[in-house]
Amino acid sequence: MALSSLTAPLFALFMSLGGFNWSYGSQTDTKGKAMVELTADENLSGVKVTIKGSDGTEVSKSINIKAGKSTKVTWTQKGRQVSYEIKIEANDAFTNGEFEVVRPVAGGTRGSLALQSDREEIVDDQKIRYKTPFTLSSHELQVFNTDGEMIVDDTVTDEIVEAGETFEMSWQTADEVFMIKVTGSDDTGYSATDTRVPWSVHIPHTEVNFDSGKYNIKGDEEWKVAEAFAVLVHELDNLERANKALDDLDPDNATSADDIKVQLYIVGYTDTVGNAADNKKLSENRARSIAQYFVDNGAWCEIHYAGMGEKGLAVDTGDSVDEVRNRRALYILSPQKPAGGGQVPGGGSWKKLADARPRMMNNLPPLPESYTKYKEEQRQAREAKFGGGGYSGDGDDDGDLGDGGDDDGALGGSGSSGGDGGSGSSGASGSSSDGGPPSVGGEPGGTKQGCAVEDPATGTGLGLLASLFGLLGLRRRRRAS
Repeated sequence: MALSSLTAPLFALFMSLGGFNWSYGSQTDTKGKAMVELTADENLSGVKVTIKGSDGTEVSKSINIKAGKSTKVTWTQKGRQVSYEIKIEANDAFTNGEFEVVRPVAGGTRGSLALQSDREEIVDDQKIRYKTPFTLSSHELQVFNTDGEMIVDDTVTDEIVEAGETFEMSWQTADEVFMIKVTGSDDTGYSATDTRVPWSVHIPHTEVNFDSGKYNIKGDEEWKVAEAFAVLVHELDNLERANKALDDLDPDNATSADDIKVQLYIVGYTDTVGNAADNKKLSENRARSIAQYFVDNGAWCEIHYAGMGEKGLAVDTGDSVDEVRNRRALYILSPQKPAGGGQVPGGGSWKKLADARPRMMNNLPPLPESYTKYKEEQRQAREAKFGGGGYSGDGDDDGDLGDGGDDDGALGGSGSSGGDGGSGSSGASGSSSDGGPPSVGGEPGGTKQGCAVEDPATGTGLGLLASLFGLLGLRRRRRAS
């Protein structure tokens, strides 16, 4: 408890007693104990101390003071910030004064902030909610765009959040959101930070037509995979630039974690014609052929593949039905292995084809015109919906790493609290031809969907991406009056 020394205005008789002083603690301890300390140059007995607070507190004590030694008067403060009047009487002399004491906000159990929001609330509504295990005196929201710029920095200091309660922070921006960081703090200097990455990448592709029972990519079909590959490497390039921008803002890397890394997962599917076991093997081989094409042409991320065969049909049909929309592939770009379920295989089904490797490609292939047009349409849609970027308190977000994407996004998350960490899970999802990205070459595909980072099984993935940044940016703060 810090002491603020204050010499009371003393009457002459007090001074004749050899000198008398009193001081107070400007801040209580974590349990709310306030304190006044009295000292004198000579022994004093029967000193009456009366203290009245603006929170209704009344303290009246009679004490003895030994020369050269301090005597403390303590009480429990009810309010957070209380003004007091003090009166001290010794024999026929007295003095009085005023002071103010703050009760620090603290309590509960130190630990990580617990995310309460699902993906839709964060991405679609631009709101994020947490439950805190310890009492907060302030909480801060920082939002970063895909250029690594902090576009929102809002600190709330006029609201106390008790341990076990939830709090919500919101924003509104037309920028593509790359990272959201929320920090809660108490008055003892303890804080907990949680970081989320609402990042989605959509790579539209035209489905490759394989010969019946075959899995090799024919020459006249290669252009379809080549266009999807072009979009993939451009998005990997965008990720590198976003990571670099954040690293440049924290050159000493004192508070940031490793760069965000992603893996590509390719799933193959068949229709219901033929034997189910044979179809599963066929779909796996087709997915591997596409994956191998990406590796051979220079993709530098880690690549996995799997086959679902007749499971996870895009169009529900009976057995032995020739349905072109079910002969398809799904590309999932994700910071971790996607959760199994629905149209995505379980964790044990994935086979690694290639590890991540150094980038050797300097000149990227041109993006398909249809993809460039799609991205521009998405940018215009965000502008129409949100207007300018910045903090507004409410809104929507369809942040994706490359300037495209609708409202499908994975949320990579991590928590740190005074050295403690927390985490979530992450996945990926495709979108349908009704609402998803267009086919690249104008030819219809099964899902019109390439790489994404939302969980297709649940749509509510929360991934493990540790990342703490001490960055500067545009600021808007609310302070206690």
